[in-house]
Amino acid sequence: MPTVALSASLSVPKTRTLRFRDAFLDHFAVRWLVMADAKTSPGASQPVHRISQHQFFAPPQNVGYALIVDVDRPEAVLEIFDRIPTEIAPSWVVPTTRGAQAGWFIEPVNLSTTAREHPIRYARAVGTALRAAVGGDTLVDPLSPSRVRNPAYEHAGTFATTTPPVYKLGQLERALKAADLWMNTPVFQQGIPRLQPATERLEIGQRNQGIFDAARFVAYAGGDYSTEAWAANQRCVEPLSHNEVHTIINSIARFMTAGGRTRHSTVAMPDVMRKTLIEMGRKGGKRNTPAQQAARAKGPKAAAKARKFRAYQQARKAQYLRRQGYNRSQIAEKLGKAACTISRYLRRWIPLTQAQMLSCITGASGEGAAEKGLLTSLRSYKTSENAKNSLQLSSGSCACAQVATLKSCSEIGQY
Repeated sequence: MPTVALSASLSVPKTRTLRFRDAFLDHFAVRWLVMADAKTSPGASQPVHRISQHQFFAPPQNVGYALIVDVDRPEAVLEIFDRIPTEIAPSWVVPTTRGAQAGWFIEPVNLSTTAREHPIRYARAVGTALRAAVGGDTLVDPLSPSRVRNPAYEHAGTFATTTPPVYKLGQLERALKAADLWMNTPVFQQGIPRLQPATERLEIGQRNQGIFDAARFVAYAGGDYSTEAWAANQRCVEPLSHNEVHTIINSIARFMTAGGRTRHSTVAMPDVMRKTLIEMGRKGGKRNTPAQQAARAKGPKAAAKARKFRAYQQARKAQYLRRQGYNRSQIAEKLGKAACTISRYLRRWIPLTQAQMLSCITGASGEGAAEKGLLTSLRSYKTSENAKNSLQLSSGSCACAQVATLKSCSEIGQY
């Protein structure tokens, strides 16, 4: 498949640059992307049709659409095409001031928190092998980098075909293994890192890896890795910026916080800790016992019961405020609820006590209208059989619309 350098300017439609840009946007099936004009400038979410106007972009973090490798060497463009087999040539290569960035379109991989772990591990393993094959920067995650060069930028000078290929992970793995480029070497051996960090001066193209190795070895030994990272930066022919060194230090700090020194530590567990863990396991018992299943089953019911009780209390408050003369908007403001929610609260049937019925008022003036409404309703319902058990008064704007029984109403003595 021939590879050409895309034109830096976009003057007429249907050029190679435009066709690659269309293929790029078709593969990244999103409407918005976070874009930036510089590596350290703050990014902003932009519609994808502006992709040609920004030099950097942040790939989506919930789906992996490509594997991207960053190489910091002057002849990186030539080395990438020379080392990678032709059948899995990069979908694009973007020259940079220090080297190049190469990308391979892959079938989308779900990276959300609910995704299956195996496809994500497989994609990361393939990306790690591609990065090792071209000697890329180990601090750049091939599957989900934070910010990369934009191959669709109009002045990027991207090397790509007009119809960039979309690879399957298995296709990339088979080609790398056939070319003896598949590297899956463990980082640790018997709890100790396999490679020792370099102590000489770090040339351009070795700085990120050199600083990372020097700092992480000190971190694994329990030392001050932050100081070691800054010391290693001083050994560079051209030191990295403060932001880049801080990024390396934070990466090591996150690993040490989450995973500890190694996955398989050689330090023996203290007897006190072992006994404590045994006791905790004994108290907890086996997993998924009938008692635990019953406890989990009660969870949704208990939560629903609590929600219903809270809603009932809110409805009582709303109806009380309505009897005091507040309108729906005022009640909504006092309770911090929507007006439609207050309407539902006011429609609820909540029995009232005799004292609440006697204190019922309507509007701002109150007593005369309430008594009149009560008398009118009692007279209209006096001959009804259902009124012997329950009455619902509905006169004007009276919010007190309930009478418990005809007997309790007779005690009022006004019908």
